[in-house]
Amino acid sequence: MNAIFEYTDYRTWMHDAFEDLKKRKSVISWRYMAMKIGADPGNLLRVSQGKIQLSTKLILSVAKFFDLSEKETLYWTELVYFGRAKTDKEALDHYEKMLAIKGVSFKKLETNELEFYRHWYSNAIRSLLGIGRFKDDDESYARLAESCTPGITVKEAKDSVNLLKNLKMISKDETGVWKVTDTFVSTGGNWRSEAVRKFQEDTISLAKDSLSRHRPPLRDISTVTMTFNRSDIALVRERIKELRSDLLRFSQEGSGDNAVFQLNVQLFPIALLSEEKEGNQ
Repeated sequence: MNAIFEYTDYRTWMHDAFEDLKKRKSVISWRYMAMKIGADPGNLLRVSQGKIQLSTKLILSVAKFFDLSEKETLYWTELVYFGRAKTDKEALDHYEKMLAIKGVSFKKLETNELEFYRHWYSNAIRSLLGIGRFKDDDESYARLAESCTPGITVKEAKDSVNLLKNLKMISKDETGVWKVTDTFVSTGGNWRSEAVRKFQEDTISLAKDSLSRHRPPLRDISTVTMTFNRSDIALVRERIKELRSDLLRFSQEGSGDNAVFQLNVQLFPIALLSEEKEGNQ
């Protein structure tokens, strides 16, 4: 199995470490592990399945059971706290410590980079600059502001362009026209950001408003309710990821683009059977 330092989900590592140990020692079972570390075997299994969190009281006991080195134990400890984090700041703090233990330098996102996600129209402006001819002048800023839907102020359009310029996400060509560079800001998939969450909230709100703002030919907003086994949600998310990738490829291969669209795929539970109810059925 991979080294623990390659994991960002402590429950996935615990499952893999247990399976790896079981291959080498036939006597290993969740009951045996529970007895050794003073835990409930059913709870340990549920932790490895991602259903519940590991008690912080068991962190060192688990590390000892798997014979982790001092460095690995430090990483394992931060890994658990990262997985249990309830706020973005808490998650980022532990993630930074994980990288420090690995010996990887971590460049914090600058304020400007987070600012990119604070307003939905920054992404729209960047895309507009990629498909139209806009210069650093009042007329262009007015066109950018009017092109956004809903419309924004000229000042917001100019501030957004300046932000993109500072982030090196756009640059001027020899004629003074703004061009999009290959640089793109990403927070990565290993920690959450309040700014990114705000961006997602804004775009979800825009999708709702689109029902009355845009004619049906310009939008596709549909809903469907279905049931799944919770253990299959990872596969559903993978299908959604494939859809996003296919549409991104289609967008990149197209020509003559004249509009910027936002795709929000919203999958979330609206009812959950409890463990107890499931067991009684």
